[in-house]
Amino acid sequence: MPNLIWPRALSSDVGASGLIGRTIHWLGVAMALAFLITAIGFAVDGWSMSDAVWLSVIAVVMALATRGIRFLLARE
Repeated sequence: MPNLIWPRALSSDVGASGLIGRTIHWLGVAMALAFLITAIGFAVDGWSMSDAVWLSVIAVVMALATRGIRFLLARE
């Protein structure tokens, strides 16, 4: 369970599923960051606070979900 909070040292022999898990994780983190930047833009400009809140929630959920996928596939 502590691996969900802080990962172990990376190993080079994770196999194909591990590489897929790492790729999904980093793509998900990049998408979550894009969602968060968009949410900050919405909030700062005052366009739609409800959309900003939902985009922030989606960004956090996406980052945690992709971390879980990495944990399952790469065992990290």
